[in-house]
This record gives sequence, C-alpha cells and structure tokens, in this order.
Amino acid sequence: MLLLLYLYAMRNLFNFILFGFFVFLLKSCDNNKITKPAYLNIEKLEMAIDPSSTYGNTSSKITSVWISSNNVNLGAFELPIEIPILMDSGGTHAIKIEPGIDINGISSFRGIYPFYSSLEFGINLIPGETANLPVGSSNIVYYDYDSPQGQLYIKSLENFESLNRQMTITSQSDISWTLTSSPNLKFPAPQGETNTYSGMALLDTGNCKFEVSSNENFILPGGGKNVYVEFDYKVTNPITIGVIASNPGQIIQMSTATFLPNKKWNHAYVNLITEVSGSPQASAFKIFLGSAKLNNGIRDTILVDNLRLLYRE
Repeated sequence: MLLLLYLYAMRNLFNFILFGFFVFLLKSCDNNKITKPAYLNIEKLEMAIDPSSTYGNTSSKITSVWISSNNVNLGAFELPIEIPILMDSGGTHAIKIEPGIDINGISSFRGIYPFYSSLEFGINLIPGETANLPVGSSNIVYYDYDSPQGQLYIKSLENFESLNRQMTITSQSDISWTLTSSPNLKFPAPQGETNTYSGMALLDTGNCKFEVSSNENFILPGGGKNVYVEFDYKVTNPITIGVIASNPGQIIQMSTATFLPNKKWNHAYVNLITEVSGSPQASAFKIFLGSAKLNNGIRDTILVDNLRLLYRE
C-alpha cells in the first residue's frame, strides 16, 4: 500500500515538474509584436493619352503587374489588387511596377509586355494602412528610349483614318473592308482622342471568307526577339491573325492566334515570335487577319481598329 502511494506521489511530482518546464519555455519565447503589413492598392493601369498618335488610339489592356519594393521582388498579381507589403517600420519605399498582358488573348499565358515602360516612384507606406498610387503614376507609355534591347519600331498596319487601305484583301477573300462611323459600331476612343472610322466586314451566305494582309513587306528580327501585333476587335465570328513569310521559292502562311466572338470591344496582344524566329530563311513578312464564317445561319460582323506592329532592332 505504501509503495502504491509512493509511486502515485512521484508521478504527480513528475507531471508538476514537466508542466513547470513548459511554462518556462513559453515565457522564454520572443514576445515582440509582429509589425502589420502596409497595403498598396492598384485599380488599373492605362496608356497615357496621346492625341497626336500616328499609329492609332492609345488603347491598351493591362491585366497584371509585376511589383518590387526596395528592390525586393514581391511577385506577379492580377489587376485590380491590394498588395500586402511586409515592413519593419513605415517610411518611403521605392516601388517598381511592370505592366503585364494576356499574350495571344490567353488569360493563363501572361507576361511582362516588353514595349511598355515600367512605373517607378517613391511612396510613403504606413503599417496597417492602404496607400493608392500617386496621382498620374498609373499612366504608362511605350518604352522607346535608350533600351539595351534596341530601338523600338511602331508601325501602323491600319487605323482606318485615311482613304487608302494599308491592309487589303487577298485572293482568299470573298469580301472587302467597309468603313463604319456608326457610334454603336466604331471603336470608342479614349477621352481626349478621336476615332472617326473603324474597319468592318460582313459575313453572310455567299460571302463567307474574309482575309486581308499588309501591303508592306516587313523585315522582322528573328533569333528569339519579340514581335507583337496589337489591335482592337469586336466580332461575332472567330478571327485569326498571323504572318505570311516570303521564303526562297515559296510563300508560307502561318496562323498565330484565334480570337473568339465578344460582345464588347477588346484589345489584343499577339506575339509572332514563334513564326518569325521559326522562319530564318524568310526575306520579309506580311501580317494577315482573316475570318471564315461558321455555319450559324446569321450574318456576322467583323469590327477591327488600331492595328499596329511593334518590334526592336
């Protein structure tokens, strides 16, 4: 009996000592408070208005951003976003924002657009509070100055503001462009800019193929360099864009991306790098855009505007 009481007492003593040990460990932990993060709110980024633009309206569609704070990369984020920024204390932080796009219209295929300038500014961040972009810092421009990648070329493929067409029908097309100035059809220009006409093609029974190509032959950089076409579109039938390569002894037409019908005007970025760099023997390239009518029993409308070609050399 005495032995059982002794063992019971020893067990309680062991539990008491073990409990005291854990209390000691907890008290010895770092009790410093964690500083709350600050937040940077970014609603949208757009191109700066340029009423004198020769390549069409300054339309854009920036869907994501790559951000760094004090030279620390914070990652890529889809817009709009409120980004938490960890910090030891408040103060001015150097922020760098690189605009991102949906390449070839694919939302899961995003990247930094190599022809847009980055935004760099200092901003006062306070732990636990949200800061907005400084006034005027949400406007971007084409990065056309002192780039180590070479000089930027922006070629207007078609903006429909002159009588002469720069992209004309091919032998594959049943119909040609028409100009529209109807308010509910033409591209809605950004405030401060004008847009008199947009290009339109109507697909119907007997007129079921539409294709145009650039009048100019472009000598484009290969070797893995980016070559982009930007354009605005609103279509009820899929449209395809690509290149026509002039190879020795043959002409090769290659499609790059197809865009599905949409109810509102959209802006697209098409990267021709695969087709251009994959044709090292080509002496020149034309850009084409086309649509083959689906068997849907209705008349389809193709509306496009502000087609431009961008590359560096």
